[in-house]
Amino acid sequence: MSLYSSVDIWVEYLIRFSHLVAGIAWIGSSFYFMWLDSAFVPPETPRRNVDGELFMVHGGFYYQVEKKKIYPGELPKVLHWFKWEATLTVMTGYLLLIYLYYLKGASLLINSSNPTTSLTQLEAIATSLGLIISGWLIYDSIWKYIQSKFINILLSAGLLFGFIMINLHFFSSRGAFIQTGAMLGTMMLLNVWVRILPGQKKMVFDASEGRVPDYSFSVKAKTRSVHNTYFTFPVLFIMLSNHYPALYNHVYNWQILIVLLISGAMVRHAMVTKNSKERWTLLPASLGLLALIYITANQPIADRGSSSSDLVTYSQIHPIVQARCLACHGVHPTDDIFTEPPKGLILETEEQMLKVIPQLYQQVVVAKTMPLINKTKITDEERAILASWISQHQVGQ
Repeated sequence: MSLYSSVDIWVEYLIRFSHLVAGIAWIGSSFYFMWLDSAFVPPETPRRNVDGELFMVHGGFYYQVEKKKIYPGELPKVLHWFKWEATLTVMTGYLLLIYLYYLKGASLLINSSNPTTSLTQLEAIATSLGLIISGWLIYDSIWKYIQSKFINILLSAGLLFGFIMINLHFFSSRGAFIQTGAMLGTMMLLNVWVRILPGQKKMVFDASEGRVPDYSFSVKAKTRSVHNTYFTFPVLFIMLSNHYPALYNHVYNWQILIVLLISGAMVRHAMVTKNSKERWTLLPASLGLLALIYITANQPIADRGSSSSDLVTYSQIHPIVQARCLACHGVHPTDDIFTEPPKGLILETEEQMLKVIPQLYQQVVVAKTMPLINKTKITDEERAILASWISQHQVGQ
């Protein structure tokens, strides 16, 4: 492995690690506060300005937590604000987006399989950022200016589903999933900085000046905080989606993503609701997951190319393998990064290829991740020919 390749791996790993740690801190605190809100009970002995209390055991001690309104003359000297966890999570997420999807020719973002929507690197980056920004502006306007909660939910769902389709139109399947997650993560962060913190700071300032705060700010902040809670599981799924090409490359990938987002929100609702009867949402969430298991197990995952009756011989695929695969998977690789065949995989003969048919099927037919970032410019027609040859030899594998 070259020095460049080693540095590249470590840069990606450290950004991912930072993103993971920041996400744990943010999501952990979010889960904790939402659980607190559902677990508070009125104090046994009523106390002024105490809406609820809770006793917890940890580390050999028990803790008493009180829920109080922000009120003049009753503010502590130090208030801890939870904002940097969210900021670091989204910022490290953007670093990953830039490093993996915007740089390197935006090869993981661009939908090279569709010439009519294939973008240049700059066009792909501009489109990505434009969609993320416009997603926030539309979502924020819906909840800022429309008073009907029911209509807001319908419009927000339509917004999300519409952007999923737009993302899948312009970007690669993997890129579209990540793009959707980046949009939701951006909404969550801007909810914190634009809609939650300013109202809370205004209430604290008024109380410190001896004025009774306008508690409507608290209601508005709580609304956006609840939104972030429902976004959490969908964003977590999308964060992991790049490891599961069988999902993002599935012929029904947009339906899969929508069902997973809805199911994730339903599970989150069951976790935070105070009304045990509302935990019925676990049932449709479970049914949605079972439906996805059935679909991915019984429906075509990818285009296998020509009909199985059109036999493809090794002599037909050999020139394709030579041109598109042997730069990395030859005995003496000519790739500028890999000086040795990745994972020791050599594909110079038919016998060598037949030994790794399952791997070829996964990487060439399902995930379409090979050649890596399509450095050798394999075409859809060539991939279809390889897919047919692979499918002919899958029997008994």
